[in-house]
Amino acid sequence: MNKKKNFLEIFKKVKFRSLKHSNYFDIYDEIFEKYRNKKITLVEIGVTNGGSLMMWREYFGDNANIVGIDFNPSAKKWEDHGFKIFIGDQSDPSFWNNFFLEIGKIDILIDDGGHTNQQQIATFNSCYQNINDNGIIFVEDTHCSYLKEFGNPSKYSFINFCYSLVDGINKKKINKKISPYIAKIYKIQFYQSVVVFFFDKNRAQASYSVDNEGIVMNAEDYRLKDTKIFNIIEFIKNRFRRFINIKIYNLIKKIYPIFKFLVFKIKNNKNKKYFK
Repeated sequence: MNKKKNFLEIFKKVKFRSLKHSNYFDIYDEIFEKYRNKKITLVEIGVTNGGSLMMWREYFGDNANIVGIDFNPSAKKWEDHGFKIFIGDQSDPSFWNNFFLEIGKIDILIDDGGHTNQQQIATFNSCYQNINDNGIIFVEDTHCSYLKEFGNPSKYSFINFCYSLVDGINKKKINKKISPYIAKIYKIQFYQSVVVFFFDKNRAQASYSVDNEGIVMNAEDYRLKDTKIFNIIEFIKNRFRRFINIKIYNLIKKIYPIFKFLVFKIKNNKNKKYFK
């Protein structure tokens, strides 16, 4: 094993055929380097000609357990080359239940299977609980979420599913109840035709404010300083507080958050030109 070889070098020298997109190799080198020569279990969906199985084994080294999954029974022939091969439908939860009962939890799942929305989403849903901490799900060919032959564009595409997870991650401080997905994912990375999910239940915890207990300067909030109505309300609230009836003052305080919401709602519409 040559530790200095990168994925592209290994890919070009593999005996059996493999088909990858040109941008994948840099992504592989970036994401997978930390797993190299470690005792891991890697599962690839979509074996076909076996070339990628050979590439993974060459790159990750002898300590890695490389497992293949395919819908085509002929893929079993790669067991003659030292790989454990499972035949089954990646969109079938019962297949995954049986699979993980035999294999146990894994470190890397590479989804290079059928690429349909249902297959990619069902696979994620069946596998995410069985990814070890510091493990990943690596989904390839995510551009299929935009192809007509896969029934897209669709509200229920895999990419839109990913966006819903991004929303979930960013709502952790707001939502009291965190979904099982979000409780394990601490990061999602998007590349051209690739989405990578990173799992670690500790790093996935909802963040909280940390105060360094430094000197408080009472800096004024300028976020709405360009809004004339805001400036008038602030002026009344701050300068005439002692002269205003307490009920009126409390009413101003109560409607103030609603006013801020409406102001930002209007401001947000100015961003429409960037959403093309």
